[in-house]
Amino acid sequence: MTLLKEMPVRVALFFLFFFLISTKISSQEQIHNQIIYGDTLIFDSSFLPLVFDGRNLDILGPLTPESSLMKPLIPPFRISKHRLFEDIHQKNALRKYTYNYLINNYLKQVKYTSADFSGEVETLEKIPSNVFQHIFKIDYDLGINKANKPDRFRPKRRYWIYSGNHKIQLSQNYISDNWYKGGMNHLNLLNMHNMTFNYSKNKFQNNNTVEWRLNVFTNQNDTIRHYRIGDDVIRTYSNFGIQAAKHWYYSTNIEIKTQLFKNFIENAENPISSTFSPFYINAGLLGMRYQIDKAIPKVRGRKINFNADISPLSISYISVMNKNIDSKRFGIEEGQRHLTSFGSTVNARLVYNFNKSVNFTSRFHYFTNYERVTIESENTLTMPINHYFSTTIYLFVRFDDNSNIIPHEKLGYFQYNELLSFGFNYNW
Repeated sequence: MTLLKEMPVRVALFFLFFFLISTKISSQEQIHNQIIYGDTLIFDSSFLPLVFDGRNLDILGPLTPESSLMKPLIPPFRISKHRLFEDIHQKNALRKYTYNYLINNYLKQVKYTSADFSGEVETLEKIPSNVFQHIFKIDYDLGINKANKPDRFRPKRRYWIYSGNHKIQLSQNYISDNWYKGGMNHLNLLNMHNMTFNYSKNKFQNNNTVEWRLNVFTNQNDTIRHYRIGDDVIRTYSNFGIQAAKHWYYSTNIEIKTQLFKNFIENAENPISSTFSPFYINAGLLGMRYQIDKAIPKVRGRKINFNADISPLSISYISVMNKNIDSKRFGIEEGQRHLTSFGSTVNARLVYNFNKSVNFTSRFHYFTNYERVTIESENTLTMPINHYFSTTIYLFVRFDDNSNIIPHEKLGYFQYNELLSFGFNYNW
C-alpha cells in the first residue's frame, strides 16, 4: 500500500525532471536559432532563468489537498470565448501555471529575485503607430565624413543699373490712282533707341539717358527727293543728385541734343536743319529733384516710376553752325549763330507699366527766359504682341512762341507729330 501511495509522487517527479531537462535543452536551441543581429536577440520569456517577483509563495502554509504541493502538474486550460484566440490563451495559462508551480515547489531553480534588478530601467524604443514612415527614411549619420557646407553666395552689390529699348517699325499706305477721294502712297519708317545708365550709392545718384529717334517717310510731292525726315533727334540727359529727404534730392542736370541728317524744304535745295544745326544745351543749376518708384501689388507687373527736376536757375544755349541754315527759325537774331539765355527749367519723366507688357512713357520739358517759352511733351504707348513685336502710338506736342515763328491759323504756336506703327520691339 505504501508503494502504491508513493507512485503518483514519483511519476510526477519523473515528469518534472524530464520537463526541466527538455526545457533547458530547448531553450539553448531556441536562443541559438533566433539570433538575427549581433546586438539583437529574439527569445521566448518561458526559456529564460526564473525570477521571483514576491508572489505565489505559500509553501510555508499547512499541506492541504488545496495546497499547491498537492495539485497535479496538469494545468487547468482556459477555453477562450472565441476560437481565434484559443491557442494564445492556452499558452499563457500554461506559462503562468508552470511559473507558479516552480516558485512554490522548486525554489532552487529560481536564479534571481526582483531585487537583483533594482535601479533604472532602460526604456525601450517606442514603435510609432505608422511604421511605414521609416521605410523611406534617410539616415544621415552613417559614419561617413560629411562634406563641408558650401559658402553662402553673396553677390556683390550693383551700383550701376542698365536698361534699354529698341524699336524699328514700319507702316505702309498704298492708294490706287483712281481712288475716288484721291490721296498719296507713302511708306513710313520709325527707328527709336533709348538706353539708360543709372548709378546709386548711399545718398548719391547719377541718372543718364541716351536717345536716338528717326522718322523717315516717302513723299511723292517732292520732285527732288523721294523721302522726307519727319523727326530726327539725338539726345542725352544726365542728372546728379544728393538725397535731402525721402523722395527729394539736391540736383544738377544737363541736356544736350541735336540731329544726324539734313532735312530740306519740299521741292527745294536749301536745308532747314542738319547736324549741330541746331545744337541745344540746357543746364539746370541748384535745383531739386522729386523721384518715386512704386509697385502696385493689386495688379501683377503694374508699377510707376516718376521723376521731376525743378531748376529755378538754368542756362540755355542754342547754336546753328551751318551757315546755309536760317538761324531765325530757332529764335536766334538775324546775323547771329548763337543764343544764350538764363531762365528756369522743368524736366519730368513718367514710366507707367499697366502690366508686364503694356507701358506708357512720357517726357516733359519746360524752359522760359521770362520773354519766351518752350514746351515739349513726348508720349509713347507700347502694346507688345510678343517679346519681339509690338504696336506703338507716338505723339509729340511742342509749343514755341519765339518772335521769328509765324503762328498757325488754327494751332497758333503749337506743333505736333503723331505716329501709329507696328514692328520690331526689344527690351533689355
